[in-house]
Amino acid sequence: MQQIHINRLGVNSIEFESPVLNVPLVPGSEDSFELVIINYGSPTHVNLSVDPHLEDYVTFLDDNPYVTHEEYVPVVVRIPYDGKLFNTGNVFVMVGYGSRKDSFTINIGTEKHEIGMIRDEYEDTVFEPPSCKISGTRASSPLLEMAGKSFRAVDMQKLMVLMVGIVVLIAAYLFISSIPHLLGEKGISFGFYPSVFLAIIFTAAAAYLFVRLPFIR
Repeated sequence: MQQIHINRLGVNSIEFESPVLNVPLVPGSEDSFELVIINYGSPTHVNLSVDPHLEDYVTFLDDNPYVTHEEYVPVVVRIPYDGKLFNTGNVFVMVGYGSRKDSFTINIGTEKHEIGMIRDEYEDTVFEPPSCKISGTRASSPLLEMAGKSFRAVDMQKLMVLMVGIVVLIAAYLFISSIPHLLGEKGISFGFYPSVFLAIIFTAAAAYLFVRLPFIR
């Protein structure tokens, strides 16, 4: 905010609360502030303008306000994306239909040495990534653990069904093959060694089911 006093020291006198106004910005950003114009004399128009090289950076929402006692003039300050990092110039205030003109300095942006200081402070700041527990080559998380349990549950169910099927088929074969008259003369016969192999598979599958079934535990 900048206060401008007119007609306080005499007719068409102009005073500024601050001789310099700093508006720190970076290219591609904008900001706004208000000019508070206080009139101690007769109502009058006040003309506002800036140096030609600041016309793309400073915009008055009312560059010719009529001030009876006190007026607030919004000012928008911006730096285009392709604009300079630091811009300085004058804001001109004219009263008395051009009979009196004065100005104050406005600095828009950040000077290079200040940008260097900000960059150094930023680089000195250590950002630590959020900690996470690593197991082997994968980071553990509740979602991954839940997914793993689901997949293990599905695989276990399929394996149990397969084992039960194997046990039932082998048990049925062994039972039928032990009663020759059920198969007849042309019954199914795998020979001695296949029968031993099937018996081993049957024993292993039955032992696995005996260990893994919930009601056995």
